[in-house]
Amino acid sequence: MLNLFRLMVLAVVVFFFNDFYLETITAPKFQGMLIDLPNKTFFARILTFFNYHYTYPGDFFAFLGTIIFPATYYAFIRGVRFHEKAFAFNRGIPFLNHTITYEDVKRYKLFHPKYAISMHLHNGDSFVIADNSVERVIAILDQHNIPGDLGDDYAKIFVNFKRVVIFVLSFTVLLFIIRKMGNFSY
Repeated sequence: MLNLFRLMVLAVVVFFFNDFYLETITAPKFQGMLIDLPNKTFFARILTFFNYHYTYPGDFFAFLGTIIFPATYYAFIRGVRFHEKAFAFNRGIPFLNHTITYEDVKRYKLFHPKYAISMHLHNGDSFVIADNSVERVIAILDQHNIPGDLGDDYAKIFVNFKRVVIFVLSFTVLLFIIRKMGNFSY
């Protein structure tokens, strides 16, 4: 499931990179740089593309800040980290990380046999955790004598994942529409 999410983020990055590339090659200043080239080979266009963004870096930095950095963070850096005495749950932004000791975990429930588990705390909070190796997570929880339910209630995790997919795709469309209206440019 995490790999599917990473693939979806990669598709969003490719979509916006394609738009970024097409915007660059149709820019009048870029076309002026191409006229100076004696032969317009593919390699020459790529070098001119990098030279253009080296000369005019504003669009490139905006592309990095609005597309590349968030995509890298949410696809590869953000996540749940399990340690010996506690786990760190990331709530989306680096300073919102929350460390939870295993003593605070009341019980767990398996949502998907390979990818998802929910943990319920003594204070009433619950966390849905998607991990590529749930067996490792269950082994850690069993070492700390935390009772669990290995039931097969898979429907909730797929509904939640569908919501995440819809949110990411609708945010992508919204950002693209705002970009095309000219209110926000890289």
